[in-house]
Amino acid sequence: MFVKPFGGLEAQDIDRMNCPPYDVVSLEEAKRFAADPHSFMRIIRPDAISKPGEDIYEVAARELNRFIDEKLFVKNEKPSLYIYSQKMDSHVQTGLIACVPASAYPEHIKRHELTRKEKEDERMKHILASRAHTEHVFLIYRSMKEIKKLMRIDLGNHLYNFKTKDPDTIHDVYRIEDNALIEDIVQAFQAVDDFYIADGHHRASASVKVAREIGGTGEWSYFMATIFPHDELQILGYHRIVKDLGDRSDFLKDIKEAGFDVKKMYGVSPKLSQHTIGMYMEGEWYALKAMDVDDSDPINALDVSILQERILDKILGIKDPRTDPRLDFIGGINGLADLKKAVDTNGYKVAFYMYPTKVESVMEVADKNMIMPPKSTWFEPKLRSGFLVHPF
Repeated sequence: MFVKPFGGLEAQDIDRMNCPPYDVVSLEEAKRFAADPHSFMRIIRPDAISKPGEDIYEVAARELNRFIDEKLFVKNEKPSLYIYSQKMDSHVQTGLIACVPASAYPEHIKRHELTRKEKEDERMKHILASRAHTEHVFLIYRSMKEIKKLMRIDLGNHLYNFKTKDPDTIHDVYRIEDNALIEDIVQAFQAVDDFYIADGHHRASASVKVAREIGGTGEWSYFMATIFPHDELQILGYHRIVKDLGDRSDFLKDIKEAGFDVKKMYGVSPKLSQHTIGMYMEGEWYALKAMDVDDSDPINALDVSILQERILDKILGIKDPRTDPRLDFIGGINGLADLKKAVDTNGYKVAFYMYPTKVESVMEVADKNMIMPPKSTWFEPKLRSGFLVHPF
């Protein structure tokens, strides 16, 4: 795979400028970030600051230009690569920030999720208005010793070092300017056959559409990505909560008949393993062990698929998990207490505690040009936005 250095816009007030990605915050959360005139949230979520009647994409472009005019972003005139390391508790992952070719999608920059046209169009308008890729696409590559060795080279002082909360994560970013090292990294990645999208499917697809619309060849032909080795990444379970059980009078019996061994935990939370799902209902935890699973099928063997097919669809009638108002999701960083609270105090009837999908499963599904069910993966830690922008 080809990776390219780029002349990025670099943040000058990192502690105030950095923020979560645009798609993991609610509008109210975005407004709280955007109250700070130095917050990058004002650019990636212009709906948080726009006035009635304003074109939000014009607002985004205006804010980005203001950041440049006020020297909050300064252009690095020498095309560079960057190393981005994240430490959350004892977990550490280190990736490369570079530009990758839009033309490689989807054959060699592979997806595992469906995208929605309205979200693609929204990101496309944002990219075209700002003339920049303002956020990373989170990519995976199959780990290679040669590349990881290059990622560990001592680069001296970091460009950025900052800490974020919920969860506590330390972010270190280093700029690579040495031409010989850049060339070594570019050459090393030539041995990588494919990249896999972890997060940012809509950003990637929108960037490809922008490249096609503008046409020709230029910086718009590439988009900014952070690329991590698969063996350093951490996926957490993506949990489900359901508002009602419909007309089911004996839900536990229905679950048993759907092919689960059901074990009541008597006040103890269940220990999960592959094909064992935790369930909380009416003040009790249960362990649901799925029986007769065909592990040769990379989609149907996923625990999220088993839950969807056997319980959510067949028993509760939730056919489309993307749109059914009875179903909500709780991200993996939120623990058992959040699931319990949803049922005990927030009006939900049942919560399902999911075992994490394996990184290898993500790559296998993408290699076979298949699509995972929605909300199958929760990568943690998340990439932070607001410290680098790829202008074109």
